[in-house]
Amino acid sequence: MDLVYYATTASSKDDASAVWNVYLSQTTDNGAHFAQSLVSNTPNHMGVICTEGIACPPGTRNLLDLFKVAIDPGNGKAAVIYTDDFSLGTHSLPQVVLAQQN
Repeated sequence: MDLVYYATTASSKDDASAVWNVYLSQTTDNGAHFAQSLVSNTPNHMGVICTEGIACPPGTRNLLDLFKVAIDPGNGKAAVIYTDDFSLGTHSLPQVVLAQQN
């Protein structure tokens, strides 16, 4: 099982200084143990992430609802597609990124 998610070390999703990255957690024992790894080699978002839909202020919902993971059946490694609005500059237009597990 593979889980992919956005995470920050900030105390809240409402922290304007939050730095967000993409992570992958994998289990090979039906969820008894997970190994976490960093997917994005640079932050993919900086600041607040709003979860209130159309009530969100501009720039706080740029990550869209695009988040996919697929496993290569040949080698068992993950490929992750996610949204990045930070790598090209603070709050740039969202870009779609493909990261492949080493």
